Amino acid sequence: MERLKKRRDFLAAARGAKAVRKAFILQSRRREDRGNDGREGPGGDPDPARFGFTVTRRTARNAVDRNRIRRRLRQAARLTAPAAGHDLVLIGRRAALSVPFGDLVADLENAIMEITGMAAGGVETGGDARPGGRAMDNADDAPERGRQSGARRAARRKT
Repeated sequence: MERLKKRRDFLAAARGAKAVRKAFILQSRRREDRGNDGREGPGGDPDPARFGFTVTRRTARNAVDRNRIRRRLRQAARLTAPAAGHDLVLIGRRAALSVPFGDLVADLENAIMEITGMAAGGVETGGDARPGGRAMDNADDAPERGRQSGARRAARRKT
């Protein structure tokens, strides 16, 4: 398993697709199609997936807990053998400490398949994942959350 270590790689993954689970948030971006032999296009083997891990102090004040979350996520990532050619960032949540490890691995496999459109072994499923991690037939049908109409906002200001 290769690792993401540079800030620009983490930021690039943050601009890609996202899947939210109870124990983690998975961010992903597809890297350009370049094989290990350095050639562009379908030639050569695709580069292996690269993982980055983030657990903030806001998640767990204690360094021991943050490291335990990071270790559990790292081992789950090793066991999934994700699709090649992607940069994946796992942002740990507090629930990663209490979720059974088998459920954590299953959630990660499911999230990888949702985002990349590929099964954990690198087999394409044909799914079309949107940036943001949600697949919707028509984005116009989605309700706007968190936005109030101008009349409602004005009424709230008056009270």
